[in-house]
Amino acid sequence: MFYHPKFRAMREISKSTCLFKVGPKKVGIGGKKLKYVARPYYAPKQSENDTIEQIVRNFDGLRPYQVRGVVDAIVNDFHNQIMKGHPMKIAGLGTFRLSFNSTSRDTPEGFTSADILNPHIIFTPEKKLKNYIQTHVVFEEAK
Repeated sequence: MFYHPKFRAMREISKSTCLFKVGPKKVGIGGKKLKYVARPYYAPKQSENDTIEQIVRNFDGLRPYQVRGVVDAIVNDFHNQIMKGHPMKIAGLGTFRLSFNSTSRDTPEGFTSADILNPHIIFTPEKKLKNYIQTHVVFEEAK
């Protein structure tokens, strides 16, 4: 695997701050009891163009159209692999895989694709990313 020296340096950030807000959550039977829990505070999403511009700023010699081409290729491959039922592993990030629920029957006879419900994607982060988050994230309440 190829790592750009500047990228490697960016991956070794000492601490990152994650903002949270405290809010109510209904608990218990029927949700009649109220407790307070911390939840992540999500800043406005960064646009795809903002992400591409950030990557271009961090790597000398790359042009926005090159970065967009690579991003588009990864997204297209992701769609193709997931739709075929293949897990999609992205090094340094983790694995995405298709999953679904289904109705239950007493016997296997009569099962059809109509019995498959709620297709969704499951993400499993790489151990290194998971450990990084657990050791390098500092939590701070959002104002």
